[in-house]
Amino acid sequence: MHTGSTSPSMSIAGLALLFLSLIASVSATNPKANEYKSADCSGDLNYGHAANGLYWVTMDDSSHCVYLAQSDWKTRTWQAYSEKTKNGGLCYGDVLGNLDGEEHNLDNTYGKRIKCLLNCATISGASRYDKCRQVGTYIKKEDANDRGSPW
Repeated sequence: MHTGSTSPSMSIAGLALLFLSLIASVSATNPKANEYKSADCSGDLNYGHAANGLYWVTMDDSSHCVYLAQSDWKTRTWQAYSEKTKNGGLCYGDVLGNLDGEEHNLDNTYGKRIKCLLNCATISGASRYDKCRQVGTYIKKEDANDRGSPW
């Protein structure tokens, strides 16, 4: 006869499943820029970048392809830059263009190699610190962290 109570092991299993589901849904919404040594993003991951609040991502010199993902392509994009201040640093140089999701060859998507990516807002009401820069402009190294002035 079923009394309506749940065994402790069922409760723990249910909580564990709920916890794993929450983690999976949160990580699916995080911006992602995964680097590969191959030109078509096949094979083993070279460097993986995925985190809430991921904005600047420098490309390693040994990487030749990047796979981009995020949950909100309607109001955000990845912007490609021709230079990086250092590995793990900021983007500067030519603003090469805005990249959509999926795979992008770092060497030949544009006339110059993509060395750095910026995850930025495309909507007009965005904060000056989150808004994308205008494609085709040049950002000086000393202005790399000042995202307000070149718009």
